[in-house]
Amino acid sequence: MTTNARTLLFVHPSDELYGADRVLLEIVRGLRPDDRALVVLPTDIAYAGELTHALRELGAEVRHIDMAILRRANLQPRRLPRLCWRFVRGSLAIACLARSRDVALIHSNTLAAPCGAVAAALARRPHLWDVHENLADEPRAYASLLRALLSLAPGKVLANSISSARSLVGASARRKRKTRVLYYGVPDPFPLAKFPPPRAEPGELRVCFLGRLTPRKGIGEALEAVALLHASGVAVRFDVYGSAPPGQEWRDAAWREQAERLGIAGITTFHGFVPDARERLLECDVLLVPSQRPEPFGLVLVEGMLAQRAVVATRNGGGSDEILEDGRTGLYCERDPPAIAATLERLARDPELLRALGPAARDAALERFSVARFHAEMLSIYDLLTSASSKM
Repeated sequence: MTTNARTLLFVHPSDELYGADRVLLEIVRGLRPDDRALVVLPTDIAYAGELTHALRELGAEVRHIDMAILRRANLQPRRLPRLCWRFVRGSLAIACLARSRDVALIHSNTLAAPCGAVAAALARRPHLWDVHENLADEPRAYASLLRALLSLAPGKVLANSISSARSLVGASARRKRKTRVLYYGVPDPFPLAKFPPPRAEPGELRVCFLGRLTPRKGIGEALEAVALLHASGVAVRFDVYGSAPPGQEWRDAAWREQAERLGIAGITTFHGFVPDARERLLECDVLLVPSQRPEPFGLVLVEGMLAQRAVVATRNGGGSDEILEDGRTGLYCERDPPAIAATLERLARDPELLRALGPAARDAALERFSVARFHAEMLSIYDLLTSASSKM
């Protein structure tokens, strides 16, 4: 096992604090004291820099490099020449950085950051591609391109769920040999003493949504479901934590307009992005996760379980379908608004079920998604890759 001091270089596509960003923070937090984290972030969008600040607080070094990021907006025909130039330039810059800093390994965090794989090949460094995406319903040409990149990339591929692994591997025996599944570890920020007492009788159902305000996350369906629930006579309050992606800020206003049209603006609050919205989970009864497309994992589901909340999630064919035990640690439903509303109404009218789901969910999350287990397995992967490289 390799335990000497080493520098690990991470290539990451954003500078925010959403799912993949928080997973990267947890990986850096779990490194050995002698390990050094060098993180490369892009310069293509003027982010607020929450991730940069959090990484530096952990002692990581952060560099910003002009590199290709596979965002949908960048794949438009008129932008492809610029994307190709950034791909070449970014790969060369990261390879030079890897050589100059004598890094032991390059870790590409998400498929959106392909320069790390090319840089690893150029610098002759071991490579780990940590995939946070699920390709199950991506356009065929786009999914084929990404699978080809995974086949050609050096090193190993890490998938965050069985569903994601299947979508990456396809029919390729080569990709299957390279790919391993590792569920993320989710830190427990909720000491038991902080939990509010369970509800003793029916009352206003407090529902919350945490995440990106995009169609694939199902915020539109959630608003329609809350409207149906409200129309059925159930007292409900809906709190929304999150914002639209950079460049799509117009969506924030569109969701508010939808709430107005549905007549639920008075019971719906859009809080925008909150740096640590997990604390707000303690103020709700139900965490609603209404994803409309296959989720790679389902980080927010686990956070809701740790907060001892009742979690309602849609079955979407992705990794989030692997997290709950339906009826014991949470409730699954179909993706349409009537099905979501019916499941919420079931909880509103059955306080015993509402109270029972939370404790069982927390116990399951602590067992299956522990940070200690995740840190240990990540370190073993790094040790395996770096020790194999040292023998070459």
